[in-house]
Amino acid sequence: MKRTKKLVGIVLTMAVLSGLAVSCEKYGSSEENEESTPAEIITAGSVLEELPRGEYEVSEVNGTGDMYDITEISALNDSRYLIVSDASEYGDADVQKLYIADDKDGSITEITPDLGLGKTAYYSATGTTDGKIFITAVEPKYFLGKDPGHAEEENMPQDYIDHIFSHASRVNYKLFEIDTNGKVVSENKLDIDYDKERPVCWLKCEDSWDNELVISAKAVFDDCKRTTYYVADKSGSIKDEIENYIPYYRATVMKMTSKGNFCFVGTDFCSDTPRDALYFYYRYKKYYELEGEAGVKKEDFGCNSRSAGICAGTMGHGKDLLYLSSGIGLFAYDRDWQYENIINYIDLIPDNMEIQSVAVLDNNSVIVLGIGYFKDEDCYKSVLYRFRSK
Repeated sequence: MKRTKKLVGIVLTMAVLSGLAVSCEKYGSSEENEESTPAEIITAGSVLEELPRGEYEVSEVNGTGDMYDITEISALNDSRYLIVSDASEYGDADVQKLYIADDKDGSITEITPDLGLGKTAYYSATGTTDGKIFITAVEPKYFLGKDPGHAEEENMPQDYIDHIFSHASRVNYKLFEIDTNGKVVSENKLDIDYDKERPVCWLKCEDSWDNELVISAKAVFDDCKRTTYYVADKSGSIKDEIENYIPYYRATVMKMTSKGNFCFVGTDFCSDTPRDALYFYYRYKKYYELEGEAGVKKEDFGCNSRSAGICAGTMGHGKDLLYLSSGIGLFAYDRDWQYENIINYIDLIPDNMEIQSVAVLDNNSVIVLGIGYFKDEDCYKSVLYRFRSK
């Protein structure tokens, strides 16, 4: 079912949004903020202007009907973005497909690479705003090369991952760079040790950071989850480790903001009321640890409703530092430590849509990935929405 309607939304201020399910307010610099101003940590960024304020119109992105399930989108350069389609739910290298979408001419081109991975390998792919695509892959290896196949009782992706890992004699963790034609530019092993008792079983390249990468590595063991964040170079060498400050869950959003810092959005469970907070890790501090706040600055985003918590993010440009997405809309977080609502999703897209990802392109188009249940077809579907300022 494909819809091509166009709707117009009026930008709502945070004051208007305060009457909704989420409690937010626009705020400026505090005394703490003045001690460490954005100018000290943010280098000159893109020459692009920030997203326009005003009215936006929305339409569905055409050409995605043959994609089984879109799981991720990420911005590239030249008005392009990466689309990841995965029928397996865990990134199976045999079935996952990659596409390049061009917002200028509306074309979508498949670029799925041949990575030469084993039958049970799986991977995740991420595009960066300088036009590069990085892939982090997990490749279990078995004694005498025997593939363990599937277990009889597999209900969730993690069940399958647990099954193949229980038979693995070793695991290769790999980092690929491919170009926008799907050609492999480089292949390297990530410098991550295989711990058979507590193996890293999920890898994701979160973003590119001053010619280095931030990679999240998740281990699942004994009903526990442990996520570690590595700073790696493109040869796969681990340069540093960023402490995981969130005691219960991994960060929701991990994005670079400039060559000077990296931003995590997570829930501050130490406050009286759990609420979303922004953590800025300063690139050129000696340590990344949260202890003593030597290399981190926390900013309270001001949303105290988990139902409208931050679910996705992308790098900003111009005066906007970050664009963060919730179920309510797209927010801009600027270099003066202020935030405001840019696009209101309510009445623009169906209320059955759960926002999964957002990509702000360098031509100021905003691409939003939503997943929702379609009653007439009795299934869940992913839909891409394109927002443009009027």
